Amino acid sequence: MKIISDQKLIRLIKVAPVLVVGIFIILLSAIIIYNNHTKATSDIKSLRNNFMDLQKAVAKSQVEQVFQDIQFEKNQTEASLKHNIRQRVNEAYAIAENIYQQHKDKSEAEVTRLITDSLRSISFNGGRGYFFIYKTNGLSVMHPLLPQMEGKSKWGLQDVKGSYIVQEMGELVKTKGESFYHWWFVKPQNNTQEFEKIGFGKYFAPYDWFIGTGEYLTDVENDIKQRLLERISNIRYGKNGYVFVIDYQGNYLSHFKESLVGTNNLDGKGANGFPFVRKIIQTAKQGGDYVEYIGSIMPSTGQPAQKISYVTAIADWDWVIGTGVYINEIENYLAQRKTIVQNQNIVGLQKILLLSFFSTLILVFVLVYISRNISRRFEKFQQHINSNIEELQRTKDQLHFVAHHDALTKLPNRLLLEERITQAIELSKVNNKKCALMFVDFDDFKKINDLYGHSVGDDLLQAVSHKFESVLQAGDSITRFGGDEFIFCFPGLKDLRAAEEKVKRIQAVFKDPFSIAGKAIHSSCSIGVTIYPNDGDDPEELISKADIVLYKSKAQQKGSFLFFNKLINQQVHQDLQLESALRTALKNNEFSVVYQPQICIQSGHINGVEALLRWHNEQLGHVSPVDFIPIAEDTGLIHEIGMFVLEQSLSDISDFNHHREHPITLSVNLSPRQLNAPKFIDKLVAAVARHTIDSQLITFEITESLLIEDLAHVSPILQTLRDNGFNLSLDDFGTGYSSLSYLSILPINEIKIDRSFVDKLLTSSETENLIRAIVAIGESYQLTIVAEGVETAEQLTKLSSFQCHIAQGYYFDRPLSLTDLNNKYLTTVCC
Repeated sequence: MKIISDQKLIRLIKVAPVLVVGIFIILLSAIIIYNNHTKATSDIKSLRNNFMDLQKAVAKSQVEQVFQDIQFEKNQTEASLKHNIRQRVNEAYAIAENIYQQHKDKSEAEVTRLITDSLRSISFNGGRGYFFIYKTNGLSVMHPLLPQMEGKSKWGLQDVKGSYIVQEMGELVKTKGESFYHWWFVKPQNNTQEFEKIGFGKYFAPYDWFIGTGEYLTDVENDIKQRLLERISNIRYGKNGYVFVIDYQGNYLSHFKESLVGTNNLDGKGANGFPFVRKIIQTAKQGGDYVEYIGSIMPSTGQPAQKISYVTAIADWDWVIGTGVYINEIENYLAQRKTIVQNQNIVGLQKILLLSFFSTLILVFVLVYISRNISRRFEKFQQHINSNIEELQRTKDQLHFVAHHDALTKLPNRLLLEERITQAIELSKVNNKKCALMFVDFDDFKKINDLYGHSVGDDLLQAVSHKFESVLQAGDSITRFGGDEFIFCFPGLKDLRAAEEKVKRIQAVFKDPFSIAGKAIHSSCSIGVTIYPNDGDDPEELISKADIVLYKSKAQQKGSFLFFNKLINQQVHQDLQLESALRTALKNNEFSVVYQPQICIQSGHINGVEALLRWHNEQLGHVSPVDFIPIAEDTGLIHEIGMFVLEQSLSDISDFNHHREHPITLSVNLSPRQLNAPKFIDKLVAAVARHTIDSQLITFEITESLLIEDLAHVSPILQTLRDNGFNLSLDDFGTGYSSLSYLSILPINEIKIDRSFVDKLLTSSETENLIRAIVAIGESYQLTIVAEGVETAEQLTKLSSFQCHIAQGYYFDRPLSLTDLNNKYLTTVCC
């Protein structure tokens, strides 16, 4: 019995290790295979989501870029038209002047024939453009399209709006020498509908003519549309990427497949019956979004395919622009990755099972040897498995990097911002140190883009980002917040002086110009700084406060920096309180308009008034315009408030001037935001017409800061004001660095000497010489000179000796209500 038991024990000893090791190997293999399969499934799912989001983001970026290009071109329509027709008329005028000079000895009829023979056959703008000649009394001298009109008077010719086309244009041109004019007229090929037309005429004095031409605004816009569609049709990216354009009626305007262009597919449906064209148009009209559908054709296959497109609308033109990604492309990529992983797992499984089988046999002979061999084999195959996992992890890490880093600069984007700040705060807290958050914004970056193009702007961002990284030390971080905004995070700082040193290092990046595309680009930055724990311990709070002081820093002086403090915090709360009260001020009738008299220095009589806004609130009392006007501009309330001032002052001065032999003038300050508002000039002209005031009695005051910000944009707006008969005054003249240059290029009628100069007039010889120079400059440009802030008789006497024209200030009167103005100035006498 004992022998039998021993034999069983021996067999057990022989078999048990093999069984134990075999079972262990089988279980271990199963666990590894299961974990590998689970990990691969999870990573493939994550890869799918991230890759899909990336492709959608690329499509949206393409559409947004095309949208921006279209908006830019569209905004240039009228300016391009005006430039073209002015140039053409100047050429025609030069031809007429040359012929006239060469044939002065001949009769008017002979010279007229020579000129009209030269100009009649000239056409331009694709054959649409032609020249016409009228006498200013309405007699048609030349009209190539309607020669039967020649020799007849068109004095009474009216457009659909009742404007006397020839009469009014002739009066404008004769008065100003040359002028633009708007009217509505039928097209030669469409006599049932009238279109807006912009013309330009130039006065030809020898024969009392005006030579002109006109162009339909819609034709120029159509040219721009066609040019844009040709440009869009050439856009290609990736294997199947293109941009399409359809209109709200379902007509294809641009498509990679040229045969579709010009066709209508409004009722087009995909293979699944989904009306994708109508859905695309509806989504674009609602603000733009992604639309999933079965597209009619995939470029690489020529067959219908499922697609996700991002679409948006150009509402003014009834256009829909879009592009997208084909699901097949994504699925094919993911299927390839999935197949590779599955094949690797199958191969690994086969090897593990084969190894387990042979290992079990060998264990019968040499368990130790087998154990060592199994260990080595498992290590080898584990490396293969890990290699597969690492490859998936690298792909995942790459997608994670793309999602959390800026595509242009490769810097972390705002998705990582809060995480970086939180880590920096925790590090500073552990070390009992401070952490500085610095919000950095380029100064005048938009001007660089406008001047040199967006590609130069992108290159500048890359160059600056590279230099920014050299500022960083261990533990520091930088994030591209968006556009030209960056956020630095500096943990472990000893004190505020250390933070200032960091600021100086950032500013030093802009010390030397950047060489971009062969150009030396000078730039600077403004910086807002918050400190943990002084200004807060929450990332969002620190970012918000840094943004606030950045705004304050740019407002004070570009290229400077500002630390957040209690005064700024208090000012922010005050601004919020003012903003809240300001939103209901108009509704509660809290605003009033007062008038500061402007006195003719030579006669001593009132010449005009400047309208000044006053605000009284029950809780806040009297609030200075210095405090609430900037808030009104930031919030957009300045448009309503500005129109209130305009309407009230026009009404008051209309009443004041009624039945007076010598009407006074009215000066009104214009905000930059008002001037840039759409249709502002139309509203202004309509308001003046309602109150029946001569536009020549109205002066609009603008500040030099408005001109510095965007002279190219503002200049044509100011010219339009002058074309409508209004006067323009340059306020605070001499306080900026380039006022003198504006006088030679802008239609300014008046300059105002700033009160800061008048204050020092009697105490500073430098100021006295400066005012003399300003008056001399004004006289050389034939401008009216107005001195602000006159408070003493001595100041008035001195200004009189300089031949200054008009003065205003407390010496004469504080700002008066309409009643007080009527009572005190019963009669008016002009200068």
